[in-house]
Amino acid sequence: MERVANKKTKKIFSKIFWPIVQIVVIFAVATFLINYFSIDRFVKDNAKEKLSEAYNDVVEQVNSFKESSENVFVLKPSEHLVNQSNNTQVYVFDKNYNEVSLFDNNIYIDREMLSFLSSLLADYELEEETLTNITFNNKEYIANTYVTSDSLNINGKYFVVIQELTGKSNLLRESSRQLLLIQLAILVLVILTVFMVARDLSKPIIKLSKESEEYVIGKGVTIGDKNISTTELESLRQSLINMQEKIDEESNRKNTIYENVAHDLRTPLVSILGYADGLKSGIIKDKNKACDVILRTGNQLKEMIENILILSRFDNDTYKGNEEELSLVDLINEQVETVKVIDESKAVVFENRLDDEGVIKSDRKLVVRIIQNLLSNAIKYANSQVVIKVEGAGSQCSPLRHEFVVSITDDGKGIDNSKLQNIFTRYYKGDDGHFGIGLAVVKSSVDYLGAKIDVKSEIDKGTTFELYL
Repeated sequence: MERVANKKTKKIFSKIFWPIVQIVVIFAVATFLINYFSIDRFVKDNAKEKLSEAYNDVVEQVNSFKESSENVFVLKPSEHLVNQSNNTQVYVFDKNYNEVSLFDNNIYIDREMLSFLSSLLADYELEEETLTNITFNNKEYIANTYVTSDSLNINGKYFVVIQELTGKSNLLRESSRQLLLIQLAILVLVILTVFMVARDLSKPIIKLSKESEEYVIGKGVTIGDKNISTTELESLRQSLINMQEKIDEESNRKNTIYENVAHDLRTPLVSILGYADGLKSGIIKDKNKACDVILRTGNQLKEMIENILILSRFDNDTYKGNEEELSLVDLINEQVETVKVIDESKAVVFENRLDDEGVIKSDRKLVVRIIQNLLSNAIKYANSQVVIKVEGAGSQCSPLRHEFVVSITDDGKGIDNSKLQNIFTRYYKGDDGHFGIGLAVVKSSVDYLGAKIDVKSEIDKGTTFELYL
């Protein structure tokens, strides 16, 4: 179990830890790349701006020459054309891609660059009025080319303006290094934080899981009483504790119920078997009386079993109702005649106060079960008489959706008010030692049908159940 718990701990820890670390790493890489390309874009945009100024200066001088009366074009050095601080230079070539010197002799010209640009022109790699990135001696440059017309009296055919991307590599390297150090520090802090959080989260989860599993398999383990710092986990722990307490309470209650229900089932069985054995051995001479006892006891046993089955179906949500039109008067008459046959010791009086048969649309099986259980309960506690009445529900101030009210009254000892509220509680033990299976079925059936039931009782006067249908 400990090995399984350790595996689960690692699994939960990994599910919490690694996704967050991956997100942080991806974010760090994305930030680094954004920074790199942003600086690269800034440097290139700045170089293009300076290059454009120099190139426009060349174009302006050529256009001025076109409009002038001068015979020979001479390119005049300017701030834009030869700018040592910005590394901007102009190279002039004739139509055969040879150098044409249009500047004063003291203007520095890079001969290697001159040869390199000449070869690019010859290979048509420098297009007219198009910014071109070139690399020379491991340095990056931006170049722009202007081509003059052959009709002009200009010695220079091609004007190539270039600018080195000064400091770009150093800027990128330095900024990237600093950003990388910052990101590494942040990454370490985040990983440590996530590690501690994941550890703190996974341990109590596994502990709760382990205790729950051990409880399920019957090891008698209780959920730990130590508080968990995380609010959600603490709420989960409290919920598990509450669930465990309810399960234990329900389990203990059901164990008691099973024992007592088994006792209630055994009692009529013993009676039936005793009378049957007496009849077989000839000990009992009054066979009719014995058969009546067996029949009555067997019916009680049957009713108890059917009540338990109905409760089980309600609990499992497997009960399937069958709605049909019923004559309430006929149905009550049938149940009155049935209980008279089973038990003749108490008088059962039926008072019909309706002008018709009291037709309702409901589930016959449940309505019969409700009437049977209420009658059986009333006969059990009555001293001498049970009165069952049916009348319109309007006379009882019932909600309009209930058309009829069936009242069943016994003249027994009544029920104390302190116990009255518990009589519909499942397996509630009454004063006589029996468990309230029958009345629990009545309440569940009434709720299923959308009906209503009330109870009134007075000590030494009796009890009345009112069923609204």
